[in-house]
Amino acid sequence: MSENNEKITTCPYCGAKLKHPYWAHVQEKHPEEYQKKQTWLKLFEDYRSMGMDVDISLQVIGELFNVEPEEVRFFLEQNNIL
Repeated sequence: MSENNEKITTCPYCGAKLKHPYWAHVQEKHPEEYQKKQTWLKLFEDYRSMGMDVDISLQVIGELFNVEPEEVRFFLEQNNIL
């Protein structure tokens, strides 16, 4: 945690120390990684850990990546996240 109690996260691609929302950093600095579906796994886990409802999490991820929430759900199910 930072001095003002914000959670600090390390970018999995470059190791930079980031505050939330760190997905903006990943999208800007690592666009090729951001576009991969593997990003959905961590993003979903992060949303859920912040208390976001499953269906809303799926909807938001779908909107971010321009896909239907059911595609997100299917991918997460295939990876044993749901």
